[in-house]
Amino acid sequence: MPKVSIILPCYNVEKYIAKSIQSILDQTYSNFEILVVIDGSPDNTLAIAQSFTDKRIIIFDKPNGGLSDARNYGLERAKGEFIYFMDPDDWIEPNLLEDNLKIIQQKQLNFVVFGYFQDSLGYSENLISTMEYIPKVKAYYKDKGEPKIDNYHIGLLGYAWNKIYRKSFLKNNNFEFIKGVSLVEDILFNAPIYKASEAIYFNQKAYYHYIDRIAESQMKKFRPDFLALYKIKFEVLKTWLDTWKVYYKQDILSTSIMGGIRYSIDNIFTSKNELSFWDKHKMVKTLFNEVEITKNINYFQPKSLKDKVFKFLVKHKMSLTTSFIAELIK
Repeated sequence: MPKVSIILPCYNVEKYIAKSIQSILDQTYSNFEILVVIDGSPDNTLAIAQSFTDKRIIIFDKPNGGLSDARNYGLERAKGEFIYFMDPDDWIEPNLLEDNLKIIQQKQLNFVVFGYFQDSLGYSENLISTMEYIPKVKAYYKDKGEPKIDNYHIGLLGYAWNKIYRKSFLKNNNFEFIKGVSLVEDILFNAPIYKASEAIYFNQKAYYHYIDRIAESQMKKFRPDFLALYKIKFEVLKTWLDTWKVYYKQDILSTSIMGGIRYSIDNIFTSKNELSFWDKHKMVKTLFNEVEITKNINYFQPKSLKDKVFKFLVKHKMSLTTSFIAELIK
C-alpha cells in the first residue's frame, strides 16, 4: 500500500477544518499522512488541528505566504508516493483515496482526474442544493487525432483538489504552484502538467465536496489585478492547447476570456470596491479594449439569452451600459 501525502493549506478556516480532517480520517484507505500547513493563520485553526491525536497528522506552523506557497511547502515535505491537494473548508467521500489509487496503479498513471459535488450553503450553513460534476469521457490522448476537449472538461481540469498526482512526476519536472498568484493558481499549476503528458485519464465518479458559501461569496474583496491574472491563465491554456492541437481551441479560449471579463466586472462592482462609479466605468472601458478580448469575442458561442446580451455589450464596447447594469444588480 503506497503512502499518500494529503496537503491541507490552512488560513482562517477554524469553522471548517475539523470536518475536513475528519473526512480524511474516515477514508477506507489508511496509508496516508495529512500535512496541515498553518499559513500564518490568526484564528484557532492551529489549536483545532492539534486537538486531533491521530499520528498520521503532521502540523506545520509557518509565516503567511499565501495558498500557493503553503501548498509548495507541504509538497517539499511530503513523504508519500502520491500527492493530494485538498482545501480545508471542503470535505471528501470516504472512498476517494482507495478508488483513485487503484486506477493510478492499475494504469500506471502520473495523475488521475475525478468528479466533484458543488454543495451550496445558506447563511446558516444549511444545504440549499447539490450539483454533481463528473467526467463524461474516460480519457483524452495527445497523439490519437485531435482531442475534442470541451469547456465542461476544461472546468474539471482546472482544479487541483480533484486530482491525485504521482510525486515523482511532479518533482522530476519541477512542477509547483506559482507563489503570490491566487484565484487562477490551480490552472497555472495543471496546464504545464497536461502539456508534458501524453494522456489525461478520468474517473467518472464524484468524490470531492466543494462548498459554495453564499455569505462568504458576498464578502469577496476587490482585486485590481484580476484581469491580469486571467490573461496569464489564457496564455497557459493556449500553450497547452496548441501543444496538444486541441479541437475547437478558439471556442475554449474565447469562453475562458469571456469568463474572465464577467468575473472582472463582478469584481469591479463588488461592495468592497470603494471607487466612484465613474472610476469603475473607466476600468470596464479599459477592459473592453483589451486586445485578446477584441480578437476572441467573435469565437464565443452564447448558450443563453444572457450570454447573447453579454456578448453584444462586449463586442460593441458598450462599457457605460454594462457599468450601469452591473451597478444595479450588484
